[in-house]
Amino acid sequence: MRNTERVIVYSALAGIAAMSFLRGAERNASARPEPTPSDLGPADAVILTGKDTNLTLRNVEGHLAFGEQATAKAWSIGAVGSDKIMKLLLKSERFEDERKRLEESAKSKDEDFRKRYTELETKYKDVDPKAPGFEGGRQEVEGFFKEVEAWRKEIAEKLGKLQAEQIEKAYREMTAATDVLADRNKVDIVLRFVPTSQPFTSNSPADAMLQVQVRTFLHYPETIDLTPELIKELSLKDE
Repeated sequence: MRNTERVIVYSALAGIAAMSFLRGAERNASARPEPTPSDLGPADAVILTGKDTNLTLRNVEGHLAFGEQATAKAWSIGAVGSDKIMKLLLKSERFEDERKRLEESAKSKDEDFRKRYTELETKYKDVDPKAPGFEGGRQEVEGFFKEVEAWRKEIAEKLGKLQAEQIEKAYREMTAATDVLADRNKVDIVLRFVPTSQPFTSNSPADAMLQVQVRTFLHYPETIDLTPELIKELSLKDE
């Protein structure tokens, strides 16, 4: 092969090799590797720059802190339909049994009063107002009605006191179970709320406005609602 031909062939081969190299380089440059998950840190703090001031984020007792104040932390929030929980608790068997015992006692006393009233009615219904024993009978009947009135007042107070005690007891049970639930789910703040979808139960503008006021949230993610889990924690039967 002549020298001139060799030069031409070698030049062509060199050109092909150069083109192959450039194409490979282009492919390598365009095929960026996918990022792999990795942790950042450990670090004592992360500083985020801002227009007016920087923001320092730190881990303080497991909470994301953005300031030196004790309240300058990110808190985990949950919510409980307390009205529903309270009603389910008060309708539970053990609370109903307490009320039934008092109601049965009152019913027994009421039957005794009815019996005595029938006896008094039979005894004095035909007595002449001018008869010597009329005044004594009138006083006996008046004394009976005063006794009935005093008893009714007493039983109403007992029932009211029992209901108040049960409401507080149910509230304490609800908060104790909420503490357990919050610790288990790492929730810092649990608010009581009424779901926005719950129908209003009102017959007046004032009642309707109250229904609005007791609804803490206007919009919220469903994941913050701890009510179903709290019902299970308290072993209640949901209706």
